[in-house]
Amino acid sequence: MREDQRLGQLLIRAGLINDIQLQKALDEQKMAGGLLGSNLVKLGFIGEEALLGFLSKQYRVPTIDISTVKIEPEILDLIPFDVIQKHQVLPVSRTGRILVLAMTDPSNVFAIDDVKFLTGYKIDVVIASEEAIKAAIMQYFDPVGSLAEVISDFRDDEFEIIDDKEEVDVQELEKAIEEAPVVKLVNMILMDAVKRRASDVHLECYEKMFRVRFRIDGVLHEIMRPPVKLRNAITSRVKIMSELDIAERRLPQDGRVKLKMSGGREMDFRVSVLPTLYGEKIVLRLLDKSSLQLDMTKLGFEVEQLQAFQSAIHQPYGMVLVTGPTGSGK
Repeated sequence: MREDQRLGQLLIRAGLINDIQLQKALDEQKMAGGLLGSNLVKLGFIGEEALLGFLSKQYRVPTIDISTVKIEPEILDLIPFDVIQKHQVLPVSRTGRILVLAMTDPSNVFAIDDVKFLTGYKIDVVIASEEAIKAAIMQYFDPVGSLAEVISDFRDDEFEIIDDKEEVDVQELEKAIEEAPVVKLVNMILMDAVKRRASDVHLECYEKMFRVRFRIDGVLHEIMRPPVKLRNAITSRVKIMSELDIAERRLPQDGRVKLKMSGGREMDFRVSVLPTLYGEKIVLRLLDKSSLQLDMTKLGFEVEQLQAFQSAIHQPYGMVLVTGPTGSGK
């Protein structure tokens, strides 16, 4: 039995949810991702405090309100950001050789083992809600401000959804998406993707949801859910940056965005736009030109491997297969 299903059965036995609520939460999890407990809270089937209290009792670990804790930079530096993002954990404090680690799923022994191996510390686990950990990660690691700060710049009457049956007023749309809040939000997404070493950025439209996901080390992670009413402004802003036609929303389009960053570093974003039932889905593939190694002797080949490779590519026939996971440098 999967850990999520086991947790669901334990919650049912405790009388905190019922079978129908569990199934709805599992269905939501399949569509939107996240942990089962977080989906139960989001759907209103259980209170956050009740869930944390149950997990605390079940796993015999204390809970913590991360929003009330100030985490020192030297504590955050103990764990690489990609590990924090991958496992959705956060180091809170350190006493001697003991590191207090906040996490939503205390049964995730892989996360605990990774942190223990990387830091060399004994790990004491405390439980926090998934949303609290995500908010703390954004607070401590986001260099360009939080989503809430960006969204607060919008008025409630701005950027309403445009019905696909209506004719698009291109001039009005261009004017809307050049407003500072939209530019700031899109820039925040792109900069955050670079900082987290993501290989892809997915902007996905659903009937009642618009979400942003990053592919990091081959795994998709949900990063944020901007308000649905902003989806046309955000997707159109990306299309303008990619020099695509913002008036065309029924055909696929491909483009690219080039960003110059500090230190002369250049990032290329290959952009693919695909119409879907509820709007346009956009996928951006990140290509870091500064990480390219065009000299084969610097690619990490052993001497014999390099000789065999050079011999193979100079043959008049046959093929050489280069394989590896996303982001490995194929």
